[in-house]
Amino acid sequence: MPDMFPSSGVLTKDENQCSPLPRDPLKVLVAVDHAAGISGPHRNVVGSLNALAARPDVSLRLVCGTIDRNEPFAAAPGIDIHTGFDPHKPAAFFSNLRILHRAASGIGALYCPTGLKTLLLLQFVRSGKRLVAGPNVTPLPIRKADSPGWAELNLLCDLWLEASWAKYRHTVAYTGDKKVRRVPHALDTQTFSPAHRDPAVWSCYGIPKDSLKVLFVGSDVPRRKGVPELLDAIELLGCRFPGEDLDFVFVGKFSEATLARIGSITRAHRLTFKSGTELARIYASADIAVIPSLWENFPFTVLESMASGLAVVATRIGGIPEQVVHGESGLLVDSVDEHGRFRSNTAELLAQSIAELIHNPELRSVLAFNARTRVQTCFSEELLGARLSTVLRGEEIDQTLDA
Repeated sequence: MPDMFPSSGVLTKDENQCSPLPRDPLKVLVAVDHAAGISGPHRNVVGSLNALAARPDVSLRLVCGTIDRNEPFAAAPGIDIHTGFDPHKPAAFFSNLRILHRAASGIGALYCPTGLKTLLLLQFVRSGKRLVAGPNVTPLPIRKADSPGWAELNLLCDLWLEASWAKYRHTVAYTGDKKVRRVPHALDTQTFSPAHRDPAVWSCYGIPKDSLKVLFVGSDVPRRKGVPELLDAIELLGCRFPGEDLDFVFVGKFSEATLARIGSITRAHRLTFKSGTELARIYASADIAVIPSLWENFPFTVLESMASGLAVVATRIGGIPEQVVHGESGLLVDSVDEHGRFRSNTAELLAQSIAELIHNPELRSVLAFNARTRVQTCFSEELLGARLSTVLRGEEIDQTLDA
């Protein structure tokens, strides 16, 4: 009888051409308080769920409180959703444990993208499972710190994620621990897209539809968002170019003092907090986005602006330079000093960069095109799904994909 298998360790030509065997689906339990994009951390939750739910090599189970049924993950085939989880309610402690124990059955990996209370509850069902935490889990309140310490990384999880190299280096320097990986945030580039541009949307808010629009999305709390500095820059622009067909639009929640300042500036407008398709249409219908923050990790406002086809002006701080390549996909402003404070000429620097984009439509167009391309190439939900599934399996990820 002829040998059924080759006697040597050398593969034959036909064997070498065989496709690798399909991997067994990784069974993942994601536990969060809310699965709705109500904040930056929760926009990462939604993006992570969408990314994992789209992968054929992942079997996804979700434990949460509220959920946005309009998100793609909610309608994904095979996702198993358990609601009623409320880690913020002490009286629900045993109920939360019952939900987690039931949901953790047969699971291979646990993921806690946000919420220290959720991470602590997951310790009760962790046995035999890989637990990945971050990037938006707050540190234990046993010391004053803005990054996890030895206890979090060595006792509470197997791996900790950070969204930017800036925060990654900060965390590793603080802990001296190498159980940290960088997994940047991602965005649905179909939701945030230039395809949704509709200048007529401005008429709904009493804003001229044909003017150039400079957009700020966020709030003035905390102070680090740079709203006063931006308002100073707008006043400078108004003095220098009084006849410019230009409108400044602020979207979000602001203090009474900030609202008064916005109201005092000619052609400055404030819209209330927006989300979903309405926010995406506002982004796409603007021309320039400004993110003047004193500190940011890996802000969604930058990704949303870039994906929507806007030319971006932002501070060169935190993870923003990882998103925006200066002169190629946006303009970066050096307005923060080595002590983490705004420079005295911050308003002037912001005004100069905004004016450059106002008066150079060709540059504005090139930056906007490159910005969207960069998000599609480096920060897509498809890439996020690949990175998350890899770290959840305990394998190393390629950290050069978005270099």
